[in-house]
Amino acid sequence: MNPMKNIFRMAMVAFAAIAIVACDTGDEPQGGVENSIVLEVDVDNVTATSAKIKVSHDGKTADSWYGLLTTDITTREDQLIEECVAQLATGDIGTQLIFNKNYTKIISPLTPETTYKYIAFGLTEEGEVYGERASVEFTTLAGGSSGGENEEDEIYENMLPNPAWSIAYTGAKMVDDVEFKHTVTVNSTDNAPYTIAVVYASEYDTSKLRDLGNALAGSMMEYLDAYNATYGTSYTMNDMLFRGNGVEAFDDLAPGYYIAIAMGITSKGEVSGLYAVSATFHVEEEAPTALYSSWLGDWTLIGDNGVSNDVVIGRKVANKSINMYGLQNLPFAVVGEYSVERNDIIFTAQVVEQGYEFSDGSVADIHLLGLDDDGKYYGLDNGNYGIAIAGVLENNRRAIVRYGLNQPDYPKFVAMMVVAYMGGKYYSLGEDIAAFNGIAELAPASSTASVTPQRLHFSKGRLKPLNSSLCLGDMIDVRYVKAYL
Repeated sequence: MNPMKNIFRMAMVAFAAIAIVACDTGDEPQGGVENSIVLEVDVDNVTATSAKIKVSHDGKTADSWYGLLTTDITTREDQLIEECVAQLATGDIGTQLIFNKNYTKIISPLTPETTYKYIAFGLTEEGEVYGERASVEFTTLAGGSSGGENEEDEIYENMLPNPAWSIAYTGAKMVDDVEFKHTVTVNSTDNAPYTIAVVYASEYDTSKLRDLGNALAGSMMEYLDAYNATYGTSYTMNDMLFRGNGVEAFDDLAPGYYIAIAMGITSKGEVSGLYAVSATFHVEEEAPTALYSSWLGDWTLIGDNGVSNDVVIGRKVANKSINMYGLQNLPFAVVGEYSVERNDIIFTAQVVEQGYEFSDGSVADIHLLGLDDDGKYYGLDNGNYGIAIAGVLENNRRAIVRYGLNQPDYPKFVAMMVVAYMGGKYYSLGEDIAAFNGIAELAPASSTASVTPQRLHFSKGRLKPLNSSLCLGDMIDVRYVKAYL
């Protein structure tokens, strides 16, 4: 196996298992003129017959937009957009919109020595244009091909099962001299390129296979660009793909029922249209280890600011994750990821509960966020960043300390906070915040904690919005809040 596949294995495993869910935005509000967005477009890797387009915007993932490719570089853009929308309106506009804040696509085939313009603009399912559009011009190179193996990769308009591929779950197996708990093997009698993914069987939908393939290809291209930029390498998409027989390892699958997919991806990063699927397979939950079990039960979290919370740590997935009730003395379950190798628990920023209804009828999402030593808290805009680690110290004491303790420039988190997110604003949910400026002790509880899920009771008047502003450039969304510590 090409060693480049090892580099990307862990990143792609996590992505592949959720990709088909991430493509489904049906539960989110659709984009519209009330959600004005600013788009940005860039072009890279221009060849004689292809170009890589990158589009991003400052809105929400649910905000829809459209990309127009044209060789007409003299007509005004607003006129081109108007004509494009009129053409789209002859069919179902909704099926042609893009719901992606960071979109990458290899456009092919293109004509050599030709100037193109790509225009990205906000567009709703009703055909309303909104937001601030963006465009880029580029000219393809001379020559009739981009060379290499790209010319072997055929593109099919419809998604087609490839009879040359058979794919199956093959359980525990050695891959590149490393033992993995879960592997998927593809036997192939042709040279068509592909990647391997797994999805929950309940989420498998043949009508969304191309969406899944586009998401996989986009993620692979972004990861490839970032890796090459960081390490000064020159790996290509072809280094990440399988041709002929292949085996992929997965060592991080939660218990459940899955389907494995061989997804045809070309050397240019396009979905070829070929695929193969496995039979449904079941990953069973492991028996909990003694060390994992030692974390389960009633505890008292004692912050170094004198604030304490009675918490209950319960089993979520044995040897992989836990639920912790009682943070800030609130009845929400915060998830922590457990490491068998290190015997520790990492807490990351997360959506704790969606659509929680308070006693006064208010409905909000519950988030877990990080608070740093400057009184700033960090939202979820940039992912589920690490906040804190619960571990065992040398003297056998259990404690919680900040995540990234020895990482330069990483936020110096001193607490994790449960807050409510409603109407685009954050609201406090209690001030019993145990700090870990130094160490927050996790001591055995003197009595059984009573922190089971229940309704919270307070009026709208007690919901205090937290002041918000952006800081630290584009790295992370930072909002300011009164420091409780």
